[in-house]
Amino acid sequence: MDTAHAAVIDSAIEAAAHWLCAQIRFGGRFEYGYGADGVAMQRYNVARHAGALYALAQWHGRAPSALCSRTWDAASRYLATACVRAVPGRTDHFALWGDPEGHPLEAKLGAAGLALAAWCGMDPIQGWRPPDAILSAIGGFILGLQDEQGHFVSKYHATKGPLTHWDSLYYPGEAALGLTRLYAVDANPDWLDGAERALLHLARKRRHSGRCEPDHWALLATEALWPYAMERQQLVDHALMIVDTMLAEQQPSGALSRCGRTTPTTTRLEGMLAVRALLPPGHAATRALERALPQAIAYTLQACVSSGAHAGAVQRAPSNTIDSKAGELRIDYAQHAMSAWMAWRDGATPVPSRG
Repeated sequence: MDTAHAAVIDSAIEAAAHWLCAQIRFGGRFEYGYGADGVAMQRYNVARHAGALYALAQWHGRAPSALCSRTWDAASRYLATACVRAVPGRTDHFALWGDPEGHPLEAKLGAAGLALAAWCGMDPIQGWRPPDAILSAIGGFILGLQDEQGHFVSKYHATKGPLTHWDSLYYPGEAALGLTRLYAVDANPDWLDGAERALLHLARKRRHSGRCEPDHWALLATEALWPYAMERQQLVDHALMIVDTMLAEQQPSGALSRCGRTTPTTTRLEGMLAVRALLPPGHAATRALERALPQAIAYTLQACVSSGAHAGAVQRAPSNTIDSKAGELRIDYAQHAMSAWMAWRDGATPVPSRG
């Protein structure tokens, strides 16, 4: 990466991070986003709040700052205060309940996984997070939603229990990532076992169905689990399936999805950059990544807001695309772009040894 390109990426990361920090409001809740007309959105999403924390932890690890620390502390305390409570009848299981979303009786698997991934990725000396016992209790809640085969229930209701009518594409990978990150805080092998069973279940399901979704969270979880994994070949084969799916959708513009929206490209970049070093050298997918990744990065940079009140924000789509909502801004658009750019800027992680 030449110096000029590195400077462009660094500037985009810094600007997006500052915009994200500027969205924090009194009490620690983010301004969720703005429509293409500039009007603030009224909805909220707990999982995306946790995702913003995840990106802030990455940014702080890369470039510690007082601004990041202040934003992290406010947003972290808000999430814990507003959402983290025990599961009825299980004082050893804590969930993230969706109060800000207007569903106070529902808890999402993905929100729990992302919160763990964020909290366990931040040094407690550098930023506030719940006590370790609470983090482990969130891990217990996640494992309580998993069966022996590794399948997760995506939602839990305070009075009805597990809700089995809907499965999320991304929640299992988010849960596996959170469990793996939790192992660094609480060295309980159950966390790693649950994470690996989740990923192997996804691998079996996709191999048998012949249908593989562009599941970037599964790739991020695979990279995190790799040093501890027992079934590496199955995990690599699964990662290759996902990467092939993502690469097959790349457009001449560089976008990694046919819809042209920014976030499908940034999320897929996150996943592919995470596992790039784990793929077999010389494999066709590995060679294809070397061609595809720079084009996708260039595409995402076109969605950066360069001036005005929202300088640093990331648009739903670049302005030159055919999308009536191209100018929409949301915290998750910035979060995923930051994470992708940081992964690209910092290069592939060396393949760790088993042990």
